[in-house]
This record gives sequence, C-alpha cells and structure tokens, in this order.
Amino acid sequence: MASEDDEFTMLFQDFYPSLCRFLECLLGGRAPLAQDLAQESFLQLHRTAWGTMPVGEARFWLYRVARNMAINEFRKSNTRYRLFDRVVEVMRPRARNPEQEYETQERNAMVLEMLQTLPEDQRTALLLREQEQLSYREIGQVLNISESKVKVDIFRARASLREKWDRVSGLSKYAGV
Repeated sequence: MASEDDEFTMLFQDFYPSLCRFLECLLGGRAPLAQDLAQESFLQLHRTAWGTMPVGEARFWLYRVARNMAINEFRKSNTRYRLFDRVVEVMRPRARNPEQEYETQERNAMVLEMLQTLPEDQRTALLLREQEQLSYREIGQVLNISESKVKVDIFRARASLREKWDRVSGLSKYAGV
C-alpha cells in the first residue's frame, strides 16, 4: 500500500504545477480557482480511478478531468470564453525600454484577444500543444477525441490566429502604428 501512495505522491509532484498552469490559462488567469480544480482532479483520481488505472494513463486522465471541471466552472458563471490575461505576461521577456514594453503589451493584448475568439476545443488543443508540449496522441487522450481531430483543431486555431494577425498587422501599417 505504501508503494501506491509513493507513486501517487510522485505523480502529484510531477504534474500538479503543469496542471495548475494549464487550468490557469484555460480559466483566464484565475490562479486560486486553477489550483483548487487541480487539487480536486487529483482527489478524484485517488478516489475513483487510482487503483484500476495504469500509472502512465493517469496524466491524460487528469488533464481530461481538469478540463471538464474548468468547463463546468464556465457554465456556472455563464461564461464560455475567458481572456487569457496572464499567459503572455508570464511568458514574455522583459522589454528593455518603455517603447518596447508598450509595443509588447499591445501585441500581447491583441494575441490574447485573438485567443479568446477561438472555439474552446481549438483553444484547449492549442494550449496543450504549445504550452504543455503534449503530442497529438496525448492531446487526443486528454480531450477524448481522435488524433486527426486534434490535428484539425490545432491547424484551424493556428490558421485563424495567423489570418487575424495578418489582418491586424495590415491595418496597423496604414494607421501609422
């Protein structure tokens, strides 16, 4: 029994930070809620599936359950889409001067606004791919969809973001920005 507890502790230590980061992005920067949902996901794993599931599958199960819990949170607050206000802030390098910092903040705001317009399934697949660096197969396991659906969702998300970026970039050239 102690070895099962040790395995669960190791799993928690390995995946809790990345699960929190994923949920925080999915929830639009609400860190305390993300931590609560991540903990609840681990509790649910321990209560319901831990003894019957291969350890290698637990990671995918956790992401799937955590995503479903986040979707439930969206429904509770009647909000399906959230702005990812901290994703770019956390990942961006510090600008060297105020002008660069302002430009960077403007670009980040545009990217976050564009991410908000993506359908939830595309946004989630893209986040799992780019932020968590999961393979298409792993994303399919997390979202409980086929690998080809994952590829299509990520392709469409990237194409949509690229199209919107090109449109905005083209407008800013003429606006003197």
